[in-house]
Amino acid sequence: MAKLVEEFMINLTRRQSLAFAGIGLFAASGAPLIARSQEKKTIKVATQYGTSHLATTVAEKLSLFHKHAETNGSAGTEFQIQRVSGSTVINDGIFSGSLDIGAYGSTALIAAWAKTKGSYDLKGIAACNEAVLTLYTNDPSIKSIRDIKPTDRIAVTGTTSPQAIMLQMAAEKEFGKGEAKRFDKQMVQLPHPDATTALISGNGVTLYFAAPPFISTLEASKKCFKVVGGEEIIGGPYSGALYASTQKFADANPKVLTAFVGALKEAMDLIQGDPGKAAEIYLAAEKTNLSPAQVEEAIRGQVFTIEPRGMQSFANFLAGTGAIKQAPASWRDMFFEPISKGNGS
Repeated sequence: MAKLVEEFMINLTRRQSLAFAGIGLFAASGAPLIARSQEKKTIKVATQYGTSHLATTVAEKLSLFHKHAETNGSAGTEFQIQRVSGSTVINDGIFSGSLDIGAYGSTALIAAWAKTKGSYDLKGIAACNEAVLTLYTNDPSIKSIRDIKPTDRIAVTGTTSPQAIMLQMAAEKEFGKGEAKRFDKQMVQLPHPDATTALISGNGVTLYFAAPPFISTLEASKKCFKVVGGEEIIGGPYSGALYASTQKFADANPKVLTAFVGALKEAMDLIQGDPGKAAEIYLAAEKTNLSPAQVEEAIRGQVFTIEPRGMQSFANFLAGTGAIKQAPASWRDMFFEPISKGNGS
């Protein structure tokens, strides 16, 4: 694990610049978009790991995507769901045409939206949940952001992930303007499962911004301690995961988007009504050392909603640090209908 951590040690500022520039290359080059037939019959969807994406897992297991495609006039449409880690892989798939819909962290979606305006015009389709991201440490002497030492390594899932940006927001909040990038060189990019293992074992990282159900694993270990929660940093609820696609795909497949959002909404209603059954479905889909009771507890501790939260706050911060050129006038500018007509923030 130490070797894995070492390989992923990053300079966040440089990696962010490269990631955003890569998206910008597509926009600036004028490269033609991948040709897509009208009303595609095979929709390739990339989701990510963890209970943040539980609604997708439930919708897939219970054939809700198929059901809503049938009722929305897209009979015969097949939704192929694949699990990946990180928005970089999803960006590559979306812009190459090998993916139609992808799951993003809130800040990665904002970055992609900003860089593809006027070209691919990537926008959000729906949120997956309200995030419960929490910064944990295996060092009991670290009680707050101020206690983080220059030698501490901090695991995040990606350079444009909500975890990475929240750490910047926390640094600026604690140390003042101009200090947002204080911990950038200490960040390590690791998928949630690897970061969880590394923090518990004390092998390579000292802190990790965790998400459910990995939070339950950290708590159960009795070796890790909460430092700060995401809502304390941002000042309110915020989306952890959201789905997005390009304007061209949305224009060509409006019924597919309606079916996709409808399936997620029904899955969320089922999760709320029977979290025990939802836990069973999750355990059958993803590997975890947690018991069914622990997974159910993690599910009960979350809010599953298609309405985006905290997007304007994130965008304003990213614009303030120069990570994006300009924040949208409204969060609605970053989403397709029907979500853009809803009650997000």
